[in-house]
Amino acid sequence: MKRVQKSPTTLISFILFIIIFGGAGPAAALWGSDTAEEENSKNAATTLNDSYSQKIRPMKTVECARCHESVFNTIRDNGGKHRQECRLCHTTFHTYRPGSDWQQAVPNCETCHGEFHGAEFKGCLECHGDPHAPIAGLANMDSLSKNCSTCHNIQSGEVNQYPSAHTELECNECHHSRHGYVPDCTECHTEPHTTFTDNSDCSSCHPAHRPTDIHYSDDTPSAACSSCHEDTVTRLASTTKKHSNLQCAYCHSENHGNIPDCQKCHGVPHSQAMLDLFDGCLECHGDPHALVFPEK
Repeated sequence: MKRVQKSPTTLISFILFIIIFGGAGPAAALWGSDTAEEENSKNAATTLNDSYSQKIRPMKTVECARCHESVFNTIRDNGGKHRQECRLCHTTFHTYRPGSDWQQAVPNCETCHGEFHGAEFKGCLECHGDPHAPIAGLANMDSLSKNCSTCHNIQSGEVNQYPSAHTELECNECHHSRHGYVPDCTECHTEPHTTFTDNSDCSSCHPAHRPTDIHYSDDTPSAACSSCHEDTVTRLASTTKKHSNLQCAYCHSENHGNIPDCQKCHGVPHSQAMLDLFDGCLECHGDPHALVFPEK
C-alpha cells in the first residue's frame, strides 16, 4: 500500500483547527492547559478574601501555648494563682521589639497586686524571679534573705526577742535551697536530747524562732527532761515519797524554769507560828525532788 505523504502546510492547518475548534481536546492534552492553575489561583484568592472578611478574635491560652510551650508548662505546673488565661495579664500581645519600651509589653504587677509589700518594694522580680511561677520562683535565697522580715516580721521579732544561737544566723542558713524550705532540726542538732521523729517533737517545746522560750504540756514525760537534768530526774525516781509519782511538768508547768510555791499543792499544812520559825519549806523538807531531810 502506498503511504500518503502529508505536507507541512497540512499538518499546521490540522493543529490550528484543533486549537480553534477543539478547545481543551487533544491539543490541550498534548500542549498542556492553564485552566487548573487559573482555578487554583481563583480559589486561593477567594480563601484569602474570606480570611480578611472574618472578625479577629483574641487568642486563647492554648493558642499561645503553641509558640510558648515552656511558659505554658511552667504556669500549669507551678503557676499557683497565676494559672490564669494569658490575656488576663497580656492584654496587648507581641508588642515588644528590640529597642522598644519593655514596660509597654509587660503588665505591671501593681495592676492586680497593688503595693503588696509597701511602696519601698517595687522590684517584684528581684525576689519573685519568674512571673509565671511567682512562688516557685522565690529561689534566690541570698537575695530573699535580705528582706525576709518584710513578710515574716513576727518570726523576725521572735528571733531577736529571745536570744539564742538562732539569732546569730541568717534566715537562708536554715531556709536554704528555696522559699518555704523547712529543714529537719537534725540538720544542725545532730544529737537531740530525745529520739527524733520529726520537727513537731522538737517544736512542741522549742519554737523554731524562739527556742529558749520553752513551753510544754503537763503530760510531757520526765524522760524529755532527763538529758539535761539527769541528776534531778534520778533523785525524783529514787524517792518513795509521793513526788516520785509525778512528771516533772506537773510541778514545773507551762514553761521551762517555772518553780512553783509549795502552797500551790499543799496549801498551809502548819500553823503560822511554826512557819515563822523557819525560812521556807525546804529548810525542813530538804530537796523537793527527793524529800530527804537535810542533815544538821
